[in-house]
Amino acid sequence: MKRWLSLSLTLLLLSAWADRPLWTSRAETITPTDLRAHLEFIASDALEGRDTPSRGLDIAGMYIVSHLQRWGVKPAGENGTYYQSLTYRVDTVNVSESRIQLGGRSFEYGVGFVARAVPLNTSAPLVYVGYGWSNPSKGIDPYAGLGVRGAVLVVQAGYPKEVIELGFDAAAQAGWLSPEQNAEQKGAIAIVRIDPTDMGRIERIARAWSQRRAVEGLQPISNVPVIVASQALLEAIFAGEPVSAAELIQRADGGEPAPSFALNPDKRIAINLSVQTQKQVARSVIGVIEGADPTLKHEYVSIGAHLDHVGVARSGEDRIFNGADDNGSGSVALLEIAEAFATGPRPKRSILLLWYAGEEKGLLGSRLFVEQPTVPLQNIIVNLNLDMVGRSKLPNDNNPRNRYLSGPNEIYVIGPNVASPDLGKILNAVNDQYLKMTLNPMYDSLNHPEQLYFRSDHYSFVSKGIPAVFFFSGLHEDYHQVSDSVEKIDFEKIARVARTVFGFAWELADSPERPARVKLEDLQRRR
Repeated sequence: MKRWLSLSLTLLLLSAWADRPLWTSRAETITPTDLRAHLEFIASDALEGRDTPSRGLDIAGMYIVSHLQRWGVKPAGENGTYYQSLTYRVDTVNVSESRIQLGGRSFEYGVGFVARAVPLNTSAPLVYVGYGWSNPSKGIDPYAGLGVRGAVLVVQAGYPKEVIELGFDAAAQAGWLSPEQNAEQKGAIAIVRIDPTDMGRIERIARAWSQRRAVEGLQPISNVPVIVASQALLEAIFAGEPVSAAELIQRADGGEPAPSFALNPDKRIAINLSVQTQKQVARSVIGVIEGADPTLKHEYVSIGAHLDHVGVARSGEDRIFNGADDNGSGSVALLEIAEAFATGPRPKRSILLLWYAGEEKGLLGSRLFVEQPTVPLQNIIVNLNLDMVGRSKLPNDNNPRNRYLSGPNEIYVIGPNVASPDLGKILNAVNDQYLKMTLNPMYDSLNHPEQLYFRSDHYSFVSKGIPAVFFFSGLHEDYHQVSDSVEKIDFEKIARVARTVFGFAWELADSPERPARVKLEDLQRRR
């Protein structure tokens, strides 16, 4: 009788396993224990917050590469290496040599004003242009009739109502031009911004404003110097003018801007921004696991996670932003996915693995990759992105900042509804066959207020027409705080997410068909 029961149980288990996809056994090599071991290094104090660029980020990259080499993952970066370099031009304001002079008064950098680190030495007239946004197609032009070329624009902080409602990308498609774009097109030489929030903390933000980093090969957002004036400098600018500094400051706190006007032509502002330049390098890590099909191996399923975080605070008892969730969690999940693919059977297509530098500085690593790809961009069929996948909402957590943290068996999935229903069908099939996580689509919209579809590295691929899915466990109280540390991570959850992404990637890589590409014009119409 016991032997019969044992045989029946074995047959029952074999039957259950027979219904599971073949890749599940590889997925289960992804374990919470291994994830913890990786993250305790990646998010340790020794790596000093993995800023871009920094020694800590370099060490994190070397750690990733050492494992890829051990598993036989091939290098897919530049010049036969595992790396793609972001070469930074770092411009830093010479504080002691930078000043503004107006009306017989001299204003020092960090006290009377702060500015982007763009060199400038000029004397110029001033023109006030409200928000400074224009839309020629709608007849909105605050610059009309004003002599802007060679002038310094004075601009209210804030945005026209329609720009806020549309969002920046859709506003640009609707014909809106920013103050920086207008300044460049119309020949203005600088912008002075009326910003009550920054005005009251000029000394505190001086260090952050005094340095500008631009990556070679990527177009900078703007080369126009932007200056935030102190109240004292604004009072000097608007002394004797039709509108006072006090009124404009009040309007910048929520009112509509005053009509545009040129200031007294005899009034000129002398600006000297002295800047020194040096070069720095940060590196993304890129590897490839070759597919099994002699034809389809030339196509790629790309899986990425940003490796960087925000570095070290200037003061405080705990100064290191460890970035355990953001994005140590995604980085180690990707490392475990890499091992599962590299040490077992291969799907038909190749797996492209990307650990990006510079996400926190404006998606720099992923932007550089799609502009200067190390494999043919047209051969990348999809991008899967893991960014902040390590936190779960705890029972009885009533903190409003944790309101939208996902549960232990839940993950936000951003992308299928927006760009590619094909991806949603495949992901749902994988999930239904395997771990049955709750795949929450709350952020999978172009119009969600958080705009998460546009805020992580997958969007660099979407901008080139490549469909993408972003996995995300939710914002929380430790986001971009020194308290984002390892002991708060749910490693069981990361394992479930990583196993699901592994299965999803496998099915995409083994499918005879590519998912439909993103039609960018459709996205723009729908926003």
